[in-house]
Amino acid sequence: MLVDDGQITQVFNTSTGSNEYYEQEGETHLADTPAGKFTVGRQIDGWRHAPLGLLWRPKYFNGGIAVHGANSVPPYAASHGCARVSIAAMNWLWKNDAIPLKTKVWVY
Repeated sequence: MLVDDGQITQVFNTSTGSNEYYEQEGETHLADTPAGKFTVGRQIDGWRHAPLGLLWRPKYFNGGIAVHGANSVPPYAASHGCARVSIAAMNWLWKNDAIPLKTKVWVY
């Protein structure tokens, strides 16, 4: 959700961490999206070929965790921890400068 002065202004279908375990480079990790209050600290305007998959126009708010576009955004938690939205939604967010650097991101 995008919230402005306490009012919801936009809602996007989003898929977050599955809370399942996965293996990467011989180590086991939990695919969770940690709750907390964060800030968008960096962004990439294009595809990012990350170790766990492709991220479209990611906006990072918690280390390697980002809001990003993806080709698959199922109606359930399925990511490794990021907040996946559709490619069209991510393009809209960038076009409208809806979550610029330093934007507060609250994860519940």
